[in-house]
Amino acid sequence: MNTEITNISPNSENVWEPESALDILIVLLYSKGRFGVLNEPIEGITRLDKIMFLLSGDERFKSIINQGYTFEADNFGPFASELFDDLEALKHEKIIQITSSREPVTRIEVADEKKVIDVEEDDNPSDTDFSVNVYQLTPQGQEIAELIWNGLSIEQQMKLIEVKKTWQTRPLSDLLHFVYTRYPETIAKSKIKDKVLNNR
Repeated sequence: MNTEITNISPNSENVWEPESALDILIVLLYSKGRFGVLNEPIEGITRLDKIMFLLSGDERFKSIINQGYTFEADNFGPFASELFDDLEALKHEKIIQITSSREPVTRIEVADEKKVIDVEEDDNPSDTDFSVNVYQLTPQGQEIAELIWNGLSIEQQMKLIEVKKTWQTRPLSDLLHFVYTRYPETIAKSKIKDKVLNNR
């Protein structure tokens, strides 16, 4: 993991300077989203992974995120394995909670759970067969996130809110299409690129 969570100490009473990709992941979950409320959840590891990828290309976050996460072309587009490690560590430290949504979803929505499935053949799996994880900060996580949030610049805060509002609840297919068309170098190994690019 990129940061020793239990050893972090704030620079002052109310501020932590963000130093790692994990810090940005925490404040992404903390920031307001579509409904204007702090700590709005993000549904699906695919969505979370791609939003972090988009932030990694932004000048306000590039140097921080790319020190910890290496996004590489993978089965479903740009993918950083370190993100999965950080999520597990945050869950273990009770900084985030991960719950499952069992509403009917497409296979693409569960693809990045590292279950390599036949996404091209069935767009309507049974809700008893698949679930999408929902990621949200715990009360303890919100306290930590507030300190990191206070260490961000106004420009960084506004960018996080903008990106979260834009992609938090839009169809995942829209997010994937945006990433795939904007960053074609990241989809060389994608198993779903034809489906994403042609199903518009």
